[in-house]
Amino acid sequence: MVALTATAPARPRKLLASRRTRIGILYALPVVVYLLMLFVYPIFSTLLLSLKNTDGSFTLHWYAEALSGVNLSVLFTTLRISAETALLSLVFGFLLANAISRLKPLWAGLAMLVVVVPHFISALVRTYGWIILLGDKGLVNESLAGMKLPGAPYRLLYNEIGVVIGTTSMMLPYTVLLLYGVMRGVDRRLLAAA
Repeated sequence: MVALTATAPARPRKLLASRRTRIGILYALPVVVYLLMLFVYPIFSTLLLSLKNTDGSFTLHWYAEALSGVNLSVLFTTLRISAETALLSLVFGFLLANAISRLKPLWAGLAMLVVVVPHFISALVRTYGWIILLGDKGLVNESLAGMKLPGAPYRLLYNEIGVVIGTTSMMLPYTVLLLYGVMRGVDRRLLAAA
């Protein structure tokens, strides 16, 4: 046991001492520098620009302005809609992934196709589809009015409800794909034992 812990720190040095590793690092260096210039430099230059006043002096004025008044309420609305979208995507994604993971492989593949294929359709086309479905004379409101629900037709477009429905539909395939991969590996005997 003592011999294993004594040799553990020496291993990275030994790895870097090999000629092959040094050549690999040398080959990767231009790509790493390029990516640093492409991603890191613009982020830090924008951050430094945000800390300068119009005359070039240091200021936090822009951050104070961004975190006050209307901007703060917009930030909280964005965070609330994001949380609602995440929660709905998680709930519906869990239910869908759980149902799909219980299907036979052929039916599971077809169900995953139904979940994923709409994601490949243009966002503009999907948006128009939601407008047709959720409009005042859309399929959803006509169905709700046909069931004689009080207050139907509901206003489902151009408000927070419509935004949450749209963003949830955009995020749902990702959630289902992530959860399905995990749920497929769960032994069904564990569920029966629980």
